Amino acid sequence: MNPNGRPREYTPEELEEKIVEYFKFVEEENVKRKLKRFEGEKAKPYTISGICVFLDIHMDTWCAYAKLPEYEECIKRAKVKVMNYVEEGMLTGSLNAIGAIFNLKNNFGWVDKVEISNTNACEQLTPDDIDAKLQAIKMKHSNEAEESEK
Repeated sequence: MNPNGRPREYTPEELEEKIVEYFKFVEEENVKRKLKRFEGEKAKPYTISGICVFLDIHMDTWCAYAKLPEYEECIKRAKVKVMNYVEEGMLTGSLNAIGAIFNLKNNFGWVDKVEISNTNACEQLTPDDIDAKLQAIKMKHSNEAEESEK
């Protein structure tokens, strides 16, 4: 039971079963589309929002389920299957690459990774070292000033 008192829509087992039904539904829909050979008809994609519509739940409910340990594995498997569909579609060209990248970044945590490495090692100086360097700089400047006066 939900801590708020309202029973959850699905038990973990029921949710798993319904998610499997969703993926079968999409596959069957795609077989129908292929048989009808509609011109320009594209395959029905796997989507998280599609799962929510199929389950008749809100995306907030989906996200709440994902945070519960007893639902976590089921949700992760579904997300991986959807992510795999998008990733393969992007790489094979069956999905618009820009849309697929947008989807992967916004729904699956993908990021453009930029790595910057600093090859300049910072020198660790003690206060005595700093004083010595300052003295050396002052000496250099005073020597240069004396030479320029000559």
